[in-house]
Amino acid sequence: MRSQNNFRLLFCIAALIILEAACGKNAPQLEWAELLPLLKENDLTVSVTPESKKDLVEIEELDAVLYSPIAGTTLYLKSPSPTSDSRDMTPHYWLRVEDYATPDVAAKRAAEYKSVGTYDRLAKAYGKASSFMISKTTVREWALAKGRRVYALTTDAYLFTLIEKPEALRKSIAALPDK
Repeated sequence: MRSQNNFRLLFCIAALIILEAACGKNAPQLEWAELLPLLKENDLTVSVTPESKKDLVEIEELDAVLYSPIAGTTLYLKSPSPTSDSRDMTPHYWLRVEDYATPDVAAKRAAEYKSVGTYDRLAKAYGKASSFMISKTTVREWALAKGRRVYALTTDAYLFTLIEKPEALRKSIAALPDK
């Protein structure tokens, strides 16, 4: 009798696990193919974020969650070589691409991406560092809303905000049609 009850219990647990997996929602995949020609035009490639920079990605993704995107991804962009204005350093950036339910929410996200209090908001969401330390980890450049989509660029080196590359990329993305 006892082994029969154990069998029923195990069967119920297995059935619940299978049911949960079958009914669970997968996060929608974000399509960003519209960026491929722009990245090529701006001499940037998408690569894997270095392990030593995973905290930057975590901070950016935690901040995005505060705005409830429908879908989002963080792309690590690298220049193949230093530029004439990057002092022999190879520029690199993280481009956060997010989709929202409405253009109004996307516009709010873009407007607040780099506004007064941004680093305080990031420190609160991240919970592992002060706003000062976060401002040294993720140096925000710009954010654009294109309809329901937001494109937001950051780096970890202030120098890379001063060169021409991020502004050229911003202009290319600004010319895209609204999503």
